[in-house]
Amino acid sequence: MAIEGYWRTDYSTPSPYVKGHVELPRLGAAGPAHFLVDTGADTTTLHLRDRRNLGIAPSRLSPQRFLVTGVGGLTSYAKELASVGLYDRDADAWRYFSLMLDVYVGEEQEEGIPSLLGLDVLNRCRCAIDASSGSVLLDPVVVDEASGSVYYPPAVRRLG
Repeated sequence: MAIEGYWRTDYSTPSPYVKGHVELPRLGAAGPAHFLVDTGADTTTLHLRDRRNLGIAPSRLSPQRFLVTGVGGLTSYAKELASVGLYDRDADAWRYFSLMLDVYVGEEQEEGIPSLLGLDVLNRCRCAIDASSGSVLLDPVVVDEASGSVYYPPAVRRLG
């Protein structure tokens, strides 16, 4: 089982990405998003370009806002219940992760800032990121805390 990503090489430092499918049920929004695999991000975050592609206006987001300080400075976000799906090529299915997605609120962010796949998803996967071979592989795993055994979760949605 493998969720296969890709490398963006159009930056000065090549970076690992995965293409995902985001569903925000409260907003009735769903569609593709591209996530930078970011082991330094605590949470998965939807930034301006992907938010706009999903047709989400800031006024539709939860009114509760919180500020985050990062490399880009101080920015405002809202939390929305979401499912983020990543395509498992071996199972020919989407593997979905339920989470509270941090959604960028403003309109002033640079369009080039990518959405981030954070530790809330990455900690539920085995990750192999190898720049020398250009591979990005994520294997979702679940640990049964009672027995300590690791198993693969079932596919949530099959194609076809």
